Amino acid sequence: MKQLGLAALLGAALCLPRLYAPPPLITGDVPTADAGHFELYTGFRYQDTGRIQRQLPHVELVYGVADRWEISAETNYLSRAGARGIDDFTIATKAVLLAETPATPAIGASYEFKFDNGDAERGLGSGGNEHDLRLRAQKTFGRVTPILNFGYVLIPDATINERPSPRQDVWRASFAQEWQTSKSLKLLTELYWRTADEPGDAARLGWNVGFKHKLRDGLTWHGAVGESLRGGNRGGPDLRVYVGLKFQFAAP
Repeated sequence: MKQLGLAALLGAALCLPRLYAPPPLITGDVPTADAGHFELYTGFRYQDTGRIQRQLPHVELVYGVADRWEISAETNYLSRAGARGIDDFTIATKAVLLAETPATPAIGASYEFKFDNGDAERGLGSGGNEHDLRLRAQKTFGRVTPILNFGYVLIPDATINERPSPRQDVWRASFAQEWQTSKSLKLLTELYWRTADEPGDAARLGWNVGFKHKLRDGLTWHGAVGESLRGGNRGGPDLRVYVGLKFQFAAP
């Protein structure tokens, strides 16, 4: 069963792109998918950072390889500044390093590798590979679960139109909260920060608010909206919106 699930995910990764945290927020949680189960995220993401970017659709597939260990892959069909096509794709892995106890938080770590497959000349890719390392922590206090992320994105090189890109490594951090308002509904809040990926650009500081609503076992719909916290939306985004579904199911 596990071999079939792993093969299906790796096969999907060959035609998949660019990983963010699982929707709808930017902050990633610690728990992994159940062993032998898939989580499929699909939806619509809109972002305005000076150029309108739409992801139609956004698709992410996660597979629980074992207890406390998952692998995932993501794809986005982008519409950006009049150009349309497949974005860079990413495969990733996440592990729970320390399970939550009454006295200690859960600790996790993830690694993401972004391939240089998008058409950077048309704005549909970054022009180079990227390595994304992230530490995660979370602890539930009654109905509230704070989640903390701290990460570093290594950009070895990037080339656009056969010229070196000025893109640089990025530090980032985020702090989110899940509020369990009822058995089936969670409200979400988030603050996030990242350094600029090009010299001279402004660092980004933004917020998101959202929800997760369980419709039935194995099906949740969720969404979030947010923008920059800086004056004049300096560093962006002017607006970020995500709406989508999460499906959970056992591997065949």
